[in-house]
Amino acid sequence: MSYARGLVRCGNCDKSFDALSCLFDQWPSGQAHAPARGSHTGPPVIGQTQTRSAIAGVNAAENNGSEDTKTDPRSLTWGVVTALLVLLTIANTAWTFRDPLLQVPEISVWLENRGWLQVKKEGLLIAPEQIQLVSRDMHSHPTRSGILILSLTFVNLAQTSQVFPVLEVTLLDVSNQPVAQRRFQPLEYLRTGVDTGPGLATDVFLPVLLELGDAGERAVGFEIQFL
Repeated sequence: MSYARGLVRCGNCDKSFDALSCLFDQWPSGQAHAPARGSHTGPPVIGQTQTRSAIAGVNAAENNGSEDTKTDPRSLTWGVVTALLVLLTIANTAWTFRDPLLQVPEISVWLENRGWLQVKKEGLLIAPEQIQLVSRDMHSHPTRSGILILSLTFVNLAQTSQVFPVLEVTLLDVSNQPVAQRRFQPLEYLRTGVDTGPGLATDVFLPVLLELGDAGERAVGFEIQFL
């Protein structure tokens, strides 16, 4: 194996010369030998041109992809319309087949817990929100001290008979904060011997008379709820 020891041959003029004598640690002081301003001072990197071209191609592809993925307003509108049509179809199907669906315990319980289903008990409707309080009055007992008399009248506005509601009476102070509270079951506020089986008929006004313990001077108001 032979070594050239720096001897090279020019590819243009075919002359041989010592390349080692042309090496230097710093650029000569003359501007003629200095690299062009703005050019790279180091040797070109193999494959650099191809790499930059590849990067430029990738960037162009990404830009084209981002342009393709821009949301079309017409597509968004059609998507919303399609979703609404699907929801309307589901609602219409559920209403059409509501009776078989209500026979499923999981569905009926779920609707009942959210107040979307009027539950029936022994064939009677349970809808206390459809019972309206017509009149109410509270005053002291005329002959018994420490006893209040509460008289009220309510009516069933539902289309069918429903079970007699539970009456919740709450005594309030000047800040509308509860002072005392009591719940009355139907057998406690109905007349003795009344048959509760048929329930409270629709459009029937029911008068009720209750006796309560006086909560003292703190109780200045009251409210009634049907449960």
